[in-house]
Amino acid sequence: MADLSDVTNTLAQLATAALYPGGTAQPSVAGVTVTIASGWPEPTQLDAILAAGNAMLTVYPMEGMESNTTRFPAQMTPTTAIPAAQLSLSVTGNQIAVGGSINAGEAATVNVNYRVYSYAVQASDTTATVAAALAALIPGAVASGAGIAITGAFEIAAAVSVPVTMQAEIARQTRLFVLTAWCPTPAIRDLMIPAVDLSLKGMARIVMPDNTWARLIYRGTLETDILAKQRIYRRDLRYEVEYASTAIETDHTVTNLAIGATPAAGPSFTVNL
Repeated sequence: MADLSDVTNTLAQLATAALYPGGTAQPSVAGVTVTIASGWPEPTQLDAILAAGNAMLTVYPMEGMESNTTRFPAQMTPTTAIPAAQLSLSVTGNQIAVGGSINAGEAATVNVNYRVYSYAVQASDTTATVAAALAALIPGAVASGAGIAITGAFEIAAAVSVPVTMQAEIARQTRLFVLTAWCPTPAIRDLMIPAVDLSLKGMARIVMPDNTWARLIYRGTLETDILAKQRIYRRDLRYEVEYASTAIETDHTVTNLAIGATPAAGPSFTVNL
């Protein structure tokens, strides 16, 4: 889930990309070294940075400037495309062939005479051990290598269930964040802040570490030279971020155990068990 530190760190990363468009191995847009940090600056560190003629940019969540904007019901959805099963089960007559590769967490499921048997695949398994485990569950089944023979079966269907990471938005909130430039000269400040501001204003939405979207809204700029006697020239960018709190769990796909039916009269059709 995205929390306060995730938003702060994401804004710091975006500011770094704006100040160092060629990467941190290249000079910053201000021509000096800019230290980007989450949180409020530590005075001793800030003094050393400014004394060396360099600058600092901090990202800080403003106290008391937040609100609850939850408005969507929780609904689990996959975080990525549902993967294809690595294991395979092929049915021919009264035979089941176990093939493919082993992927721990998948479930090999067989329907025999309308009764379902399932085995959870382990990392140490092979196709032969999966076949043996399934055969041990099914009455009248005998495993031989990666194959299973079942006696007394009039209907057999098989499928593989795969694990899927699911995510649901359970809450949403807004918080005001301040990106502060601490500079030794007004000229450096005038180079730093526009680069960050224009970059963020071009982003209506930003991506959080949990791959959810957060809304980014500009809320003003504050410039102060009250610390000019200490040779500190400051400018604040204020951005409101609306972001989600999410819950994540691992679920499994539903196995579709389909069989073909051929009536005495009429065309064949598929029945989902």
